[in-house]
Amino acid sequence: MSKLGDIHSLLSILISTWEAIPRFYRKDQTVKRTLQCKLYTYLESQGLKVIADYLPPRVSDRPVDIVVLDESDPKKILIAICVDELITLNSVKSLSAFDAERKIIFTTHPLEKKVKESTFFLRSDIEHYHLKGPQAEGLL
Repeated sequence: MSKLGDIHSLLSILISTWEAIPRFYRKDQTVKRTLQCKLYTYLESQGLKVIADYLPPRVSDRPVDIVVLDESDPKKILIAICVDELITLNSVKSLSAFDAERKIIFTTHPLEKKVKESTFFLRSDIEHYHLKGPQAEGLL
């Protein structure tokens, strides 16, 4: 489980990455994709085997954004991560389609109330972290 490192440091890195996006470009999809790219490069820099956009068997709605594989057994997934505005049923279904040591959803919606409401879909084996990035009035 320590393969991910300190989660608070990772959260800080992701928030800094979000804040570095010029305000005009802070659209939902741009933020999501930028954070996915940052996660990929960060995890890879930690010496981990990282795969992007993994579509689990029997799942067609949504790929898992990032998976970290076990070097000694590439069929074993250590960490699986989705980045979304809110916790969605599709991301929970995708993360639930296979075993992994850690399953994580990072959310980015500016309204914390909506994020809390979306935790209805969350399962006990999936960790959730809400990223509180910059609020670009009317641009998100």
